Amino acid sequence: MIKVSIASTRDRSEGVHESLNLIESEIKIPDLPVMVKPNFVTTSNQLAATHVDTTRATLEYLSNRGVEDFVIAVGPAIGTPDSGFENYGYRALANDFSVEFLDLNSDDRIPVPAFDEKLNPQTLYMSKRLSESYVVSVCPMKTHNNVVVTLGLKNILVGTLSGREEKVKIHKGSKAINLTLAKMAQHVVPHLTIIDGTVGMQGNGPIDGYEIHSNVVVASHHGIAADVVGLQIMGYQIEQVGYLRYAMELRNLGVEDINVVGKSIDEVRTVYADHRDIEEQLTWPLKDDWRAVFEC
Repeated sequence: MIKVSIASTRDRSEGVHESLNLIESEIKIPDLPVMVKPNFVTTSNQLAATHVDTTRATLEYLSNRGVEDFVIAVGPAIGTPDSGFENYGYRALANDFSVEFLDLNSDDRIPVPAFDEKLNPQTLYMSKRLSESYVVSVCPMKTHNNVVVTLGLKNILVGTLSGREEKVKIHKGSKAINLTLAKMAQHVVPHLTIIDGTVGMQGNGPIDGYEIHSNVVVASHHGIAADVVGLQIMGYQIEQVGYLRYAMELRNLGVEDINVVGKSIDEVRTVYADHRDIEEQLTWPLKDDWRAVFEC
C-alpha cells in the first residue's frame, strides 16, 4: 500500500510537520542534491504561489533528517525568479539554511517526450539539474484552466520546463496536455510531495481564482498518489483528471492501493468551485484506445 498523509490544520508550519511525521518511515533521502520546487506560476499573486511558511517548514523537517544544503528552484510563467523570491519573502530563508536559488528557465536542458495538438510526438526540454536531484514538490492546492487541478506532479512537470517557450508548447488542448503529463511522468516524478491546502485557490485557477480555506496539508513519498488524494479532498474524482488517471493506470494502481493516514478524505473534504472552462477540460478522454497513442 502507498501511504499518503492528511493533516487537518489552520497553521501551515504545523500541518507540514504533522503530515511529514505521519509518513516519516516512508521517506528515504539518498545522497543527492535536494531540490525544493515551490509553485511560482506567477510572482505577484501570493494566493497562486507556494507560501514561504510552507517551504520553511519543509526545509526544517529535511534539515532535521540530515539535509544540509538545498536548491530552491523555480521557473515562473509570469515574472522573474528574483521578483518572486523577493515578493514572497524567500530570500530570508538563506539566513537560516544553506540555500542556492535557481532559475529553471535558464538551466541546462534535457529532452522529454510529449505530444502536440494533433497527438503526434514532440519533444520538450526540462531542467537538467532536476534529473540529478532528490526532488521535493511544495505546492498550493489549486484548480486549473486546462487539467482540472494542479498539485504536486504538475508543479514539477510544467514548472521545471526550461524556458517559457516550453510552457507554451505543452498547453495544446485537453487531450494532448493530459497525455503529455502522463508521458513525462514516466521519466520524472517528485520524490516527496507536500500539498498546502490550508488556503487553496478555487474557481479560475491557477492564477485568477479566489481563496478557499480547506485547512489541510497532504504529504507522500509517492508523487502520483499524493495528488490523487488531493483531488478527492477538493471534491473531484480521479476519472475527471486525465493525466493522473493515466499515470495511475500506467503503474497498475487504483485508489484502493492508497493508504490514507492521519485524517480521512471524508473528514476534510472541501468542495472547490470549478474553473469556468471545466466542460472543455473534461473532453480529455480519447474515443480510441489511449495506450495506442501513448506508445507510438
